Amino acid sequence: MTRHIHTATQENHREAIELALAGGTPERVPFSYYDLLFPPDFDPASLQAKGMAICARRDVCRKRLPNVKVTEITERDGSLRTSYETPVGTLTSLFHQALVGMAPAEYLIKRREDYRAAQFIVEDTVYDPMYDAFREEERKIGVTGKVIGHTGYDPMLDLQIMWIGQEQFCYELADNEDALMELYEAMVRRDSRMFDVVAKGPADVVLYSGNLVPEMVGPDLVRRYICPVWDAFADVLHEHGKKLGVHLDANNRLILDMVRDLRIDLVEAFTPPPDCNVTVAEARAAWPGKVLWINFPSSVHLQSEEVLRSATLEILNQAGDRSAFLMGVTEDVPRVHMDRSPAIILDVLKEQMRS
Repeated sequence: MTRHIHTATQENHREAIELALAGGTPERVPFSYYDLLFPPDFDPASLQAKGMAICARRDVCRKRLPNVKVTEITERDGSLRTSYETPVGTLTSLFHQALVGMAPAEYLIKRREDYRAAQFIVEDTVYDPMYDAFREEERKIGVTGKVIGHTGYDPMLDLQIMWIGQEQFCYELADNEDALMELYEAMVRRDSRMFDVVAKGPADVVLYSGNLVPEMVGPDLVRRYICPVWDAFADVLHEHGKKLGVHLDANNRLILDMVRDLRIDLVEAFTPPPDCNVTVAEARAAWPGKVLWINFPSSVHLQSEEVLRSATLEILNQAGDRSAFLMGVTEDVPRVHMDRSPAIILDVLKEQMRS
């Protein structure tokens, strides 16, 4: 859904973003905001007037389960309970309303017996193109920003975050590794079907996976089960002249070398200190040839104007020649600061325009 976006602008933010994504250096470092983070009462017009761009993540395809009966029940508190009835068993999930979107409260896989139905659901998944809807979003956004292809989690993170839950995932890895890995392999095959549909679509830049916490998953699992899938998607997209980005918004120190060797084009939502543990300078040095699209650290949005200006300047200094470099907001900012802190950042970026 596109909302509260003013399309009358003298600046071509889409062009600037695409230049940076291609490795170039716009006159001013692009600064974007996820449009789906805007509360209903928020009007971004004043920030757009200062040079803020829109980043719109949109689906290129949708999942369909032709042989699974899916029933959704919205409860009084707004929670969503979903059941998936298959010929080999029924799985249920529960999602509570969150500030943005829904948060899982009850996961699909609760016991070993659930893997059989989960396997059926995964193997039954079909991906239908949403090319016209994506193009319509591009038309609506126009030159105010960039529409990015949105997909979902890779198989290992999908299992951890959406199907099992992060804590229980650790137990499953120890107690039911055989069933877990069989389901993982089915998900790899499922995602390969999605790769082809997305690659043939209109999105020239696609985001896949993210929210990886290396300290929890562990470098070995990342290397063995996550990196190969990211590379496989990158290869398919590259065959169609398109780029792949990953939403790496956590501590990245444990995977610096792995990311360097990946065939992905873009590290998106990268968050520097004080929130995470790798600086912009370290990321630029470790990942030559990759585009860096950072999330301005959320905690700094709460600070004084002096701190905000200083932090913005430090990030710009660490970005070096500022080629293939973008900034933005990819996480929640308290409503009271949404008008204030981005405006200060945008002022600094304008002052530091390349002459």
